[in-house]
Amino acid sequence: MHMSTPEQIFNDGRTQRVERAEVLHWDGRLDNREDLLLRLRDWLRGEMSNAAIARASYERWGTKGLVHLIGDWSLVVRDHANRTTILASDFAGVRPLYYHLRHVEVQWSSRLQSLVEATSISDLDEHYVAGFLTFGGCPNRTPYKGIHSVPPGHAVCVSSEGTIIRRFWEMPTGDVIRYRSERRYEEQLRALFREAVAVRLQTDSPVLAELSGGLDSSSVVCMANDLIRSRAVSAPRLAGVSFVWRNSLDEPFIREVESHCGIEAVHISTHDVPLIAETQVGDSMPEPFRPLRTSIAVTASRLGARTILTGQTGDLMMGNWFDDSLQVSASLRRFRIGQACEEALAWSKILRTPIYQILSRAFQAALPAPLSPASIYAAADGSHVPKNVETSLVRGFSDRTGISEPGSLFSNAWLQAPAERRKYFYYLSMALELRSLQPPGPLQHLDYTHPFAHRPLVEFLMTVPAHVLCRPGEPRRLMRSAFSDLWPIKLRERRSKGSLNHPWQEALRPVARALLKGRQLQLVERGFVDRTSFRSRLERLSAGLECNQSQLRQIILLELWLRNRAHGALGQVRAA
Repeated sequence: MHMSTPEQIFNDGRTQRVERAEVLHWDGRLDNREDLLLRLRDWLRGEMSNAAIARASYERWGTKGLVHLIGDWSLVVRDHANRTTILASDFAGVRPLYYHLRHVEVQWSSRLQSLVEATSISDLDEHYVAGFLTFGGCPNRTPYKGIHSVPPGHAVCVSSEGTIIRRFWEMPTGDVIRYRSERRYEEQLRALFREAVAVRLQTDSPVLAELSGGLDSSSVVCMANDLIRSRAVSAPRLAGVSFVWRNSLDEPFIREVESHCGIEAVHISTHDVPLIAETQVGDSMPEPFRPLRTSIAVTASRLGARTILTGQTGDLMMGNWFDDSLQVSASLRRFRIGQACEEALAWSKILRTPIYQILSRAFQAALPAPLSPASIYAAADGSHVPKNVETSLVRGFSDRTGISEPGSLFSNAWLQAPAERRKYFYYLSMALELRSLQPPGPLQHLDYTHPFAHRPLVEFLMTVPAHVLCRPGEPRRLMRSAFSDLWPIKLRERRSKGSLNHPWQEALRPVARALLKGRQLQLVERGFVDRTSFRSRLERLSAGLECNQSQLRQIILLELWLRNRAHGALGQVRAA
C-alpha cells in the first residue's frame, strides 16, 4: 500500500524534485518495448526498464501518451512539476490498481485487501452491491465505500486542486476496415493472433494454459504450442489445465487438443474441487470459481509456471453470435431495401423468427443513435435467453442506488458505432469497465493474461465488418477460415460447446440447502434482497427447477462472502 500527497515526501523526510516525473509503481508487461525504445531514446536518460519507458512516455506526451504503452499494466507516476499523482491502467484493466482519496491525499495499492487494511474502511458500497447483483460487477467501484478501481484506459490525476479522470484510449467505434478480398482479413487475423500469443511467451519459465475444449482456448493452446516447438519464443514448454466432470461434452475435445499438441495435461475434477464452496468465495471481494482458481495456482507452482494463458473474450472478439441479425440495419441505412430483405430472410430461417420482426428491429437500429432503443443491443443472444428473469432484489433498491438500467452504470461510447456493430461494442464496453479480465485473487501473483484481449487484435476485430465475422448459421466465420489448420480435425467439426450447468448445479445445491436451514440472511437484513423470493428460488434450485440460476448465483456468492467477512478474521462489513 502506498500514499501520495501534493508534495511527495521521501525517506529522508525532505521534499525533493530530482526530475519532472517519477514512477512510484509499475506492474506489467510491455509488448512494444523495442518500438518505444527507439521512439523515446532521447527521453530515457540511459534507462531501459519498462518503468523508465512508461515515465518517458508520460514526460513526452502527457497522460495521452500512455496510449502508446501496449500490454497488461498498471502505473502510478508522480509529476513533480505539476505536483500531481497519476494512477493509470491499460485499456483492458488486466493489472489491478485501487485507490482511496482523503482530502488531498491518495492511497493506492495493487492489492485491494492491503488498501482495506490501511484505510480501515468497512462500510459496504451499495452501488457496488446493486451492480454486482444486476450485472456481475460495478465499474470503478469495490465492495468498500470510498475505495475505487482505476478505470481501464484512463488516468486518475490527483492534485491539490482536485481529481480529474482522463481517458487516453478510445474504442474504435468510427473505424471500419474494408479489404477487397476476405483472404486479407484471414491473413491479418492470423498474424495478429500469432503476435498476441507470442508476446505472452517471452519467459524462461514453463507456461500454463487454460483449456476448456472450446475454439478459443484451443486456439491459444495450439498457437502457443506451435510457437514453442518452432523456438520462436523463449518459453521452454507448455502445459494445459482443464476442468472436467462426468459426461462432460468438452472432455473429448480437451483430450484431442492435448494429444494433437503433445502437451502435459492437468485435469481438475469439479466433483472434487467445486465451482463454489461456502468458505471459499473470495477474500477482499466476492469471486466465483475460487476453489478452482486456487487449484490452478497450486498447479502453476508445482510446474514452476509464472504465466497463465486463457481464451477469455474470444467469443466476443470472434463474433460467436447465434443472433446477429442487426447486421440488416447496414443495408437499410443505405436504402438497399432488396438486399435488406434478403438478409432478413436468411436470418429469419436460422432464428425461426418472422421476417417482419427481423426487419423491425433492424429498422429501429438504423435510426439515429438518440432515437434507437438501447434495449435491442443489450438483449440476450437467442441461444441463451433465460426462461426466468426473477432477480429477488427489493423493489426500489436499484432505483435507490441509481442502477436500474445498463445506461446508468456503463458509459455510452458504444452508441457512436455503426448500428450493426453496436452490440459488439456494448459487450466490449461492459467487459472492460467491469475489469472482468483482472486475475482472481489466487492468481494475482502470476501473469494471468488473455491473447484475445491483445489490443492490436481487439482494435482490428472491432473494425472488421460484422458480416465478415458472422453470418446466418455461421458464427465465428472468419475465425474458422483463418485458424482451422491450427486445430485437430475433430475440433474443426465442433459447432457448439458444453455448458457448466451440471457443475454449477452440483456445487450450488448443497449451498442452497445450507442457506435454507439458516435463519439469518445478510442480504435480506441489509434490505437488498426479498426474503420470500430468495428462499423460493433456493428451494427451486435445490429441486432442479428453473430459477434464473445465473443471477441467483450472484446473490448466493455475495451472501456467502458477507457471512465470511462477518464471521472471519477480516472483520465485519457494515452497511452504509
